[in-house]
Amino acid sequence: MRILMVAHHWHPHLGGLEVVARELATRLVHRGHQVTVVTSTVGAPHTNCQGPRWDCPVYRVPAWDALERWWGIPYPLFSPALLPILRRLVPAHDVVLVHTHIFASSVAGALMARRFGKPLVVYQHTPFIQYPFPWSLVERGADLFLGRWPLRWATRLVANSHASACYVQALTPGRPVEVIYPGVDTERFSPVASTAERQALRRRLGLPTDAFIALSAGRITYKKGLDTLVDACTALQGASDMLVVIVGDGPDRSALERRAQARGLSCVRFVGAVPFDAMPSLYRSANIFVLPSRTGEGFGLVLLEALASGLPVIATTNGGPAEVVHNGHNGLLVPPEDPLALAHAIRRLKEDTALAQRMGEHARATALQMDWERFVSRWEVLLQSVCAFGGHNGGPG
Repeated sequence: MRILMVAHHWHPHLGGLEVVARELATRLVHRGHQVTVVTSTVGAPHTNCQGPRWDCPVYRVPAWDALERWWGIPYPLFSPALLPILRRLVPAHDVVLVHTHIFASSVAGALMARRFGKPLVVYQHTPFIQYPFPWSLVERGADLFLGRWPLRWATRLVANSHASACYVQALTPGRPVEVIYPGVDTERFSPVASTAERQALRRRLGLPTDAFIALSAGRITYKKGLDTLVDACTALQGASDMLVVIVGDGPDRSALERRAQARGLSCVRFVGAVPFDAMPSLYRSANIFVLPSRTGEGFGLVLLEALASGLPVIATTNGGPAEVVHNGHNGLLVPPEDPLALAHAIRRLKEDTALAQRMGEHARATALQMDWERFVSRWEVLLQSVCAFGGHNGGPG
C-alpha cells in the first residue's frame, strides 16, 4: 500500500499523537508498505526530510504555533503551502490517513482525498477538550465549520478509545466508529528487576533512594490537570519520605512551579523535558504513576508505558484512561479536579505495599495485551480493506 499520513505535529514535537503516528508509520514501512507524512514545521525548523527512525519521507509545511506557546492549545496555523503539497502527493497514494478531525491539515487532506477520489480514514485521538472560556466555544465552532468535513467525507472512522469514539459519533450520528487502542513497547518499558536495581537507578538520576516516588509525565498544559496533583501534595506534606516527580514541559510549567512554591511543597520536584530514551529508567525508578487529567484525555500513552513498567497507576475517570485502568485491579480511579481524592489514593498505595505490588503485576499483564505489533496488525487489515474497496463512501456534501 501507498499511504499518505497527515498529522498536525510530528517528532520531535512531544505528545502522544506524535508517538502513535510515528510508530504506525515506522512499523507499516517495516511490513513493506510505503508511507509519506505531511505535517507542520512546529518543533522542527527544517523542511522535507527522511526520518532516520521511521524510514519515510516527511514533508514539513510552515506553520505558526502561537496558540500553543501562549495558551497551551496545540493548534498550528498552516501556511497556504499546505494545499499545493497535498495536491501533488494525494494522487500518488492509495489511501489518505489523517490524525484527528479538527485541524486544518486534516481538513486539507480530506479535501484533496475527496477531489482525487482516494479513500479517507480519520483516526481520532481525543474527545472534546473542555478549555476555559472562550476557547471551548472556539473549539465548538471549529467542530461545526472545519472538523465536520473530514468526518463527513471519511471512508472509515477510527478512534483511540471509546471516549474519543463517542465524541466522533456525537458529531456524525449513525456512522460506525472502530476503536483501536494504541500500543506500547513491552521490552523497552518493563518492570524493575529488584529493589537494588531501583536504588541504583535513583542514585544515577539524582533521586532519593529511600523515598516513595510518585511519577507523572506529559506536557504541562491545562488539560493534564497537574495543578490538581500539586494541590494534592498539600495534604501529603506530612509524609517526609514522599516525593512527587513531574516530568515534562509546557506553557503552564512556570505557573505550576509558582503554585508549588507558594504552598511550600518540598515534596514536589520538576524535572523538565527529558529525552525519550531516558523515560524507561524514570518509570523503573518510581513506585507509582499518576495521570491527573482534567479534560480531553483520549487515551494517555504515558499511562500504557507506566503499566508496562509494572507501576500501579492512579488516573482520573476522564476519557480513555478509565477504559484501561480497572479500579482496584491495576490501579485506582479518582474524579478529575479532586485533590483530596487524589491524595487519598496516593496515600493508600504508599501505605498498602501488598496492594501496590499486586496492582503492579496486573498492570504489566494489561500492557502485555497491548503491544505495538497488535496495534499495527489491526491497522494494516483496516487499511487494506479500505484500499480494496477504493473510492469514497462518506456522507453527502
